[in-house]
Amino acid sequence: MTEGDAAAVAMVPLLLLTLAPAPELQVGTPIPALHQQLLRQGWQLSPEALDARPVDPRSRELKRQLPSLLACSGTGAGFCAFEYVRAGEHLRLVAQGAGPLLRWQLGDVWSGRGVTP
Repeated sequence: MTEGDAAAVAMVPLLLLTLAPAPELQVGTPIPALHQQLLRQGWQLSPEALDARPVDPRSRELKRQLPSLLACSGTGAGFCAFEYVRAGEHLRLVAQGAGPLLRWQLGDVWSGRGVTP
């Protein structure tokens, strides 16, 4: 095998990851199940999620269960954002706590409940 061949072979996993399909997301999917599905599909916690440090007890407990948690609103419906990255793509999920998925953002595009095309 030449050096060129070895370089091409080494790039195959990166190419496959780049060509990985977008996750199939559906409003109503429980966030804990979706978290596991995304990890199996090669998504990782975003650097922002890794650095997030919730201050209120409810959010700290949720962060222990779902380390992709970015933040939760402190009032109202208690919406929470979770974030993942894969091959340069960013995926943000929004739910009420660890409840069902409400909406999501893949790149610059929002989808889900309450999003108009």
